[in-house]
Amino acid sequence: MKKPLKNLFDAMYHGKLDFADFANCDVSLCYERSKFKNREVVRPNKKLKTYHSFLNLFLFEYLRVDEEVVFSYRKGVNAYDAVSKHAGSSYFFQTDLTNFFKSIDSKLVRDVINKSLHLAPILDAESYIDRIVELVVVDGTLPVGFPSSPLISNSCLYEFDSRLKLYCNEHNLIYTRYSDDLIISGRFKDDLLGIKESVAILLDECFQGKLSVNYDKSKFTHSGSKIKLLGMVILPNQKVTVDIKFKKELEVMLHFYINNREKFVDKVGGDYRAGVEKITGYMNYVNTIDKDYLNKLRKKYGATVVDTLIHHPSKK
Repeated sequence: MKKPLKNLFDAMYHGKLDFADFANCDVSLCYERSKFKNREVVRPNKKLKTYHSFLNLFLFEYLRVDEEVVFSYRKGVNAYDAVSKHAGSSYFFQTDLTNFFKSIDSKLVRDVINKSLHLAPILDAESYIDRIVELVVVDGTLPVGFPSSPLISNSCLYEFDSRLKLYCNEHNLIYTRYSDDLIISGRFKDDLLGIKESVAILLDECFQGKLSVNYDKSKFTHSGSKIKLLGMVILPNQKVTVDIKFKKELEVMLHFYINNREKFVDKVGGDYRAGVEKITGYMNYVNTIDKDYLNKLRKKYGATVVDTLIHHPSKK
């Protein structure tokens, strides 16, 4: 049963937060800008982060996504699922979208939300649409760093994903997307002829120039060469595993973790606790992608060590 936004908010926070502030506070005072790897990241304060969590739960998680092809920002699926769909292919095209989040403007955000309002449990969301958009955009575009941006961006490509999926089905191709990374593959080289141009045209038709192919990061690969997708590798036997460079780094860290704490600390940048968090993250990544390799690590370094790291409590 749908309920008014205020009722949902009050039921969620039991008076600990004021709905009037949610509806009227100055959003520009609720975040900080910083630089990370030459791009701007907008970091919300605790209050705004809470407001975004509320909107994610009651609105943005209901936004339309083509679940057959999209594997980012969805519960129960991950990048491995996006790659494993292509394990039986022989020819691959991969690309991403130029300046993805910053290309999503307020109008597009509003349109995407409006098209999914009927799916959300909010009775009067239309009355708050201006405020909702105001809470999730900065300088008129979707910022990197807001908790709501991934879910919104995922849905922004709904029409494009559905149309590209249809195109690929008609041309005996497989299409998957993880955030702004697009992968298209097939068994025969000729099936991929013109695919880069077709994707560019479809993007232009769907977004009138707002979103475009990143030609610098577009590439074709084929069986017989190294097939690396989203940091994972498809082996000649069609098995998906982690990249060899990743394996080497992980095993060096494991060796030092077990045998030489001083060298381990040096290897991970001087902070033992942060190093344990890093190696734990690596182990869980392997656990998601290649359990056979994980078993090899158990045999080589000891099941107790490996399993302890996998189940090590993550730093919150």
